[in-house]
Amino acid sequence: MGKKRKRESIIPYILILALGIVIIMLLLAMIPYRYGLNISVDLESSDIALDNPLTGYAPWGSNEEECEDSRLVFIRLKWSEWEPEQDFYDIEALEERYHIQRWKAEHKNAVLRFVCDNPGDEVHMDIPAWLYAATRDGAYYDCDYGKGYCPNYANKYFRERHAAAIRALANYCNQDGFVAYVELGSLGHWGEWHTNVSQGVPPLPDADICNEYILDYSDNFLNAKLLTRRNYEIAVEGGLGIYNDMTGDWNDTEEWLEWTRSGGSYETDGDPLVFKPVEKFWEIAPVGGEIGGSISDEDLFGRWFSVMNDCVTSAHMTFLGPGCPTGELKDGEAARSLRESMGYRYYVSNLKTEYSFADENLAVTLTWGNVGLAPIYWDWPVTMYVYDRQGKMMYWEQVDLNLCELVPGKKTETVSHIPFNDYIRQGYSIGIGITSPEGDAQALLAMDTEMIDGVQILYTYGMD
Repeated sequence: MGKKRKRESIIPYILILALGIVIIMLLLAMIPYRYGLNISVDLESSDIALDNPLTGYAPWGSNEEECEDSRLVFIRLKWSEWEPEQDFYDIEALEERYHIQRWKAEHKNAVLRFVCDNPGDEVHMDIPAWLYAATRDGAYYDCDYGKGYCPNYANKYFRERHAAAIRALANYCNQDGFVAYVELGSLGHWGEWHTNVSQGVPPLPDADICNEYILDYSDNFLNAKLLTRRNYEIAVEGGLGIYNDMTGDWNDTEEWLEWTRSGGSYETDGDPLVFKPVEKFWEIAPVGGEIGGSISDEDLFGRWFSVMNDCVTSAHMTFLGPGCPTGELKDGEAARSLRESMGYRYYVSNLKTEYSFADENLAVTLTWGNVGLAPIYWDWPVTMYVYDRQGKMMYWEQVDLNLCELVPGKKTETVSHIPFNDYIRQGYSIGIGITSPEGDAQALLAMDTEMIDGVQILYTYGMD
């Protein structure tokens, strides 16, 4: 009997202890809400001007004044300029003509096109004189496009020397990431993979030979994104981008877009070049081009701006040049809005924090979106920064986010963790920074936020 009474006397203490534990757990669970540690904040994108890297207008790199306020420059390199003597590649002249060292110092990037035939006002040729002397099987022409010389692109020696010239050019460009985009030229007038056959200019060679020219580029360029004039079968299968040099002409642009939807072909001297349908091509590789057609730039950025805007928007373009608005025209509202629409515009639509007692950290969940026309095509690191109330950085962590996969219309969540301590409890700010892998260029979110040391602040927490 005595033992039973002893057990009964212990039960109230056990109940009190259990109740105390429950109360403590409830109090602890209430702390995050009491002190605002668990929050969910909806955020908005902004149409604020960003002028981000790797997007926008690409004026002639030789024109220093026009390039001062652009992030891209355009380089058109004639074979005669690149290799004036056999096996001598004139890097010094290239860098001087296009101010390459200056643009590199200012963290700009280039769009490059190598050409063999650039129509002009006078009779001339754009291949080296030594190559002409060794082949002599092309044709001079005088047509609506202008005057020039169309080489025989099927010539075996010509093809061998082209492969060597492109290999040397790629070796030069592969030293760094300055040349971001390479528009595959080489063939046809302006390197646009067409010739004026109706006025007597020889046609392009057989499709198999044309494909060899593509391989000259894809086998050698390591850092740059490659683009072809149309969605050729081999280019689509290789994940290459495309460019439209008739942007601003809606009929030509619609035909170009129809090729991406339904396919098509271009006649050559042999088997035709086949266009392969590709859905949402801008999600795979970049889209570029320049202004073309009969409408003046003044009208395209004036009364016909809706046409210009539709051409760029429908193609999900990332850059436009060298045909792009210049002078006072580029400073107008229409030209600025078009520039800002091109390429990527990332933002955070929601920020959520949740305190974990077990891990003693604050989980930060970010919901990401893209209100631009395309993603970025390089895996630039995204970093979350945490600052104290005085603006001193206390913690940083790389966010597990591949911006290449964050295409327009898609949402994705990331979770990062902040170690929780007394300094955090006193107040903190959460910011986001996006930089190039080398850390020498920065991309901004399409959000109107405060900044700390170049980092955009998404949320600030402070205790009274």
